[in-house]
Amino acid sequence: MKMVKQIVRIGVVLLVLVVVGLPLFYSVVPYDFPELPPAGRRLPVGDGLFVNAIDRGEGPVVVLVHGLPGMGSDWQRLTDALVERGRRVIAYDRIGYGRSDGRGSTDVQDFTVDANARELVALIDNEGLEDVTLVGWSYGGPVSIEAALNSPRIGRLVLVGTGGPDSDDAEPPPSPGVIGDAILRWVGWVPPAGAALQRVVSVEAFSGQPQPDWWITNLAANFATPHTRTSWVAEGAAIASSGEFRAHELAVPTLLIHGDDDRLAPLAIGEYVHAQIPGSRLEIVPGGSHMLPVTHAGQLADWIVAF
Repeated sequence: MKMVKQIVRIGVVLLVLVVVGLPLFYSVVPYDFPELPPAGRRLPVGDGLFVNAIDRGEGPVVVLVHGLPGMGSDWQRLTDALVERGRRVIAYDRIGYGRSDGRGSTDVQDFTVDANARELVALIDNEGLEDVTLVGWSYGGPVSIEAALNSPRIGRLVLVGTGGPDSDDAEPPPSPGVIGDAILRWVGWVPPAGAALQRVVSVEAFSGQPQPDWWITNLAANFATPHTRTSWVAEGAAIASSGEFRAHELAVPTLLIHGDDDRLAPLAIGEYVHAQIPGSRLEIVPGGSHMLPVTHAGQLADWIVAF
């Protein structure tokens, strides 16, 4: 019995060292994070907030809305392909990510799809853009849908590996809860644990397919910013309390592009959202993962330009 108690004590001490000691250690010992990609333009989106935006090319305007997490540089291959095809491309870091401002809040209700959509509409309005082709990827899909319902400046909508329900009675993904939230925050405080999680999630995002060298580097740089970690946790929690999914109200031409091997947003979501949007078109990429803007940039650019 005495030996059992000693083992339990040792276990408790080790647990405390891991749970408390590691965050304290990395709070005082520098960790060599990679640098964020170069800054672009700072664009106002209301409430004194500014986003960082890559703005390249000339011609009809395409605005790219990244997922959760993410930043504008995630679109670099598709940006290059669209610029080569005569488009002006604006790819921005959503509020709370990359080089954009943080929200200055920890209230989950400030991290909703609606909040992101309002900021996107403000960006389009402030830039005086017209007849915009709006491209939303993953979580950026519902954000783009909501923006398109609230802005006459959006002429067409492209949804790539969109998030959303997969049936009429689909339940929203569960909130991580207090314990899950604490674990996610702990991972954010311990860089090696965060890096390991990033690698695991990236394998799933690419469906086990090869990843470009810059992907993990940029992901690590993004998560090195405190507001990215906060936004990632809070937006994930806010999804569970999201309001009505209003894709059926869309009146703009809509193209959906989805991989049939998407492990993060399965094809069933794309098929359901396609069925909800009147007159929409669905293109399925055989063997395509969740990372189509990275792995199939040229094909996506051709579809977007033709659309």
